[in-house]
Parts: sequence; structure tokens; C-alpha cells
Amino acid sequence: MGVQALTGWLIVLTLVAALSTYLLKQIGRDYVKRLPREYADFASTYRRFMKFMVGRHRFFGAAALIALAVHAYPVIARSFISVSGLIAAFILISTAAAGAWLFYGKRSLRSGLLPVHRALAFLLLPAVIIHLFYRVMIAF
Repeated sequence: MGVQALTGWLIVLTLVAALSTYLLKQIGRDYVKRLPREYADFASTYRRFMKFMVGRHRFFGAAALIALAVHAYPVIARSFISVSGLIAAFILISTAAAGAWLFYGKRSLRSGLLPVHRALAFLLLPAVIIHLFYRVMIAF
């Protein structure tokens, strides 16, 4: 497996970790919160894991951006670019920029940017899947 493929899968892995925070929170709200007392140990362990993952959400996003740079460099250096990869990269960069602004700039999750960040994150899923199966390379 080459560096490009390895970093591509690293991007996918970090994105899954970053997106899992939304799913973990939803499961916590919808199911774990309603568990009977006899499952208190499981609920406590689940909440600790969820807190661990949520606390590292921004690091997963940053790792995806770094892996993107390493992944894209060999292609761009050969004066080629994948259209589907460019679209996925643009969505990833936009999502990370919105998240960084929410965390470091605004410091308010109540701003109108949070729904944009989430929408871009979920738009990134089909963009990455399309890129995995449809890579038309064009020279520039």
C-alpha cells in the first residue's frame, strides 16, 4: 500500500472518529439516558467513552486535514487532480474551517455556523464515498 492510499484511509478513519461524536451523543440521548438502574455501570462507561471521543473531536478533524495535505501532494506534484477528490477536499477544508471558527473564534455553539458545520460534515460522507469509487484525473 502506497503513501497515498495509506493517507487516504487515514483520512477516512479520522473522519469516522470525528463524525462518531454526533452518533455517540445521539445514542446517549435516545437510549443510554433511558436505561434502567441495573445498567448504570454500562451507562457510566459509555458516557466516559463518549466524553473521551467528544473531547478529541477537533484533533480528529486536524488529523484529517494534515492527512489530506500528505494525500494530495503527490497528485498535485504530478500536475494531475481528481475532480471528486477536489470536491471532497474542499468540503473537508470548509468543514474544518467552520469548526475551527466555532471553537477558536466565536466560542459559541449557538451561532448559526454550527448547523453549517454539521451539514458540511454529513455532505462530506457521500463526497468521500464518491471519491473512493470515481476518480477522474485531469491534467492542469
